[in-house]
Amino acid sequence: MRKFKSLWVYHVDAGSCNGCDIEVLDVLTPYYDLERLGIKVVPNPRHADALLITGPLTRQTRMAIKKAYEAMPPKPRIVVAIGTCACSGGIFYNSYALYNTSPERGRDRLRSGGIEMVVPVDMYIPGCPPSPEEILYGLAQLLGIKEKRMKGEHWKALPPGEEGKAENEVEFTIPERGISLRLWLTLREELRRIVGYFDREAVLNEFIKLVEEAEKSENPKDKLHELVSEYVLREGDSRIRVAMMFLENEYWRLKDEYERRKVGLAKAKVL
Repeated sequence: MRKFKSLWVYHVDAGSCNGCDIEVLDVLTPYYDLERLGIKVVPNPRHADALLITGPLTRQTRMAIKKAYEAMPPKPRIVVAIGTCACSGGIFYNSYALYNTSPERGRDRLRSGGIEMVVPVDMYIPGCPPSPEEILYGLAQLLGIKEKRMKGEHWKALPPGEEGKAENEVEFTIPERGISLRLWLTLREELRRIVGYFDREAVLNEFIKLVEEAEKSENPKDKLHELVSEYVLREGDSRIRVAMMFLENEYWRLKDEYERRKVGLAKAKVL
């Protein structure tokens, strides 16, 4: 990416909760003093080198973002997505209110969405919201300040059981789960809608234990249904009962779907 000595930026809100906007304003205060780095906020996109966009891109703001981008000078025309919503749609990624044309919306490709649906993004600064320091760090990369002020660090991941000989060598272990990582991520994401962020890990771990036990039998599908039914009868929390029954249905549906895709890809390779 090209480095600049100074940068004029224009801030646009694409339907955010204003959390990221407040952090952007915080960066402009004398405490952080963004202008000392040569970055200046301008009131018109026609004068801007870069577009700072916050928010998940609602249907109402789509045309405003597009017009602001088209009003910028042809070069360098940089787009910076600030905040998780702008980067990927955030927790609203599957909302009817957002403009999201991704064919895999809300399914296989988790968190598909954000401002990349209408404009090309050059830099992502995730966070909910990102701190002023993170925003400064991201914008400093455009100016080449990061390379001048920070030294690079290289870390090496070692196989399980192997001890590191140097300080930057650490053991890396992939968590063992009873189901594939792809299934785990999708179920974890779907479960958020039923039990929320805080309880989904515990509920999913309980379900995986049932899956591991069911896979040992000759008929895993019937065995899992039996185990889930017994669990539901013992459980006193209605939310967890609903979540367990939901996970059972989604588990087999997703597993069958992935198997069909795998077979389809194998046939395509043969042809």
